[in-house]
Amino acid sequence: SDVCSSDLAATPEEKKREKELEHQKKVEAKQMAQIRIYREVTDFSGRASELGTLGVNKATIGRTDPVELTVQREAVLDERDVKRATLVEQRDQAFGIAVEFVQRGSMVLHMNSVAAKGQRLVIAARWSDGTNVFNRWIAAPLMRRALDQGYIVFTPDMSREESVIFVRGLNNVAIKLKNQAKPPKEKKTKPADAASTNAAPGSKTVKPKDPKADTKLKKEFDPFQGQ
Repeated sequence: SDVCSSDLAATPEEKKREKELEHQKKVEAKQMAQIRIYREVTDFSGRASELGTLGVNKATIGRTDPVELTVQREAVLDERDVKRATLVEQRDQAFGIAVEFVQRGSMVLHMNSVAAKGQRLVIAARWSDGTNVFNRWIAAPLMRRALDQGYIVFTPDMSREESVIFVRGLNNVAIKLKNQAKPPKEKKTKPADAASTNAAPGSKTVKPKDPKADTKLKKEFDPFQGQ
């Protein structure tokens, strides 16, 4: 027979699923995330320079039982320092987020974890999913020892779904900044335009984008706004 067996194998349901997966991959590739890590300030008796070049500000951590912390106004680390982010599975269905830094970021993390011993590093996050953009203070891990391995692990004030999107977004940004190697492209089993030939011209319905949504996170990220 001249008919290719693979054409017979793909049912309408399988073709639909394949299209959905392709669409999902495109959505995931556009997800972006930013991170800001600040030093907590507990001693106000020192010199002004010790409180950060732009002074201090307040950060509210936790949504169910919020705690207000005083932090330096300038972040010590951000997404430009990130090499890789990972979701870490823990006991009893709990999870954490591990953020690994490039060489410069690793040195800054080590230095600040030593200087902030007995205090907290306070973490803010912004991430996009579709046309939605989220902004939240997500963690304030206590520095008990020097973080000299180039990464920090924390339990975020996020759902598992939000954490997966945030981690993916940080990795997408790290790839964009060339802090992380780009994953190899999967080989397509059929021509890219094969699916489009079935659709009538102009029949594609495009969902209008929310003009207010900064999905590419181009606007300056200031976690102190709107607290």
